[in-house]
Amino acid sequence: MIRYRGNGRATVFLEGEIDRTTAPAVGAALTTCLANRMTDIDVELAAVGFCDASGLNVFLEVSQHLAASEGELRLHHPAPIVSRLLDLTGTGFLLAEDNSGDEQPPADTSQPSSGVA
Repeated sequence: MIRYRGNGRATVFLEGEIDRTTAPAVGAALTTCLANRMTDIDVELAAVGFCDASGLNVFLEVSQHLAASEGELRLHHPAPIVSRLLDLTGTGFLLAEDNSGDEQPPADTSQPSSGVA
């Protein structure tokens, strides 16, 4: 599910496993945010139990795209195994440092995203 905010920010809620089979759906959800001119994307990973290199590559591609336009992709609440992947690959910079501003946007701004919940 994707929730859009009026200030150019979107939150993408993911669940399950992110691997070579599901990474395209994650990429499609993030691309939808880009197409809707979101400049900052928060990815909620609390319900994600696993992420492999294909998922990480999706996050990195979108992060690079956003950085080119002074935006940012931030990963929130990763499972320990996902944090370990980020640590081992030196991509921990994707992790949000401060989650205090992560209040939920109004429910009426929700938009479904191609199968990624």
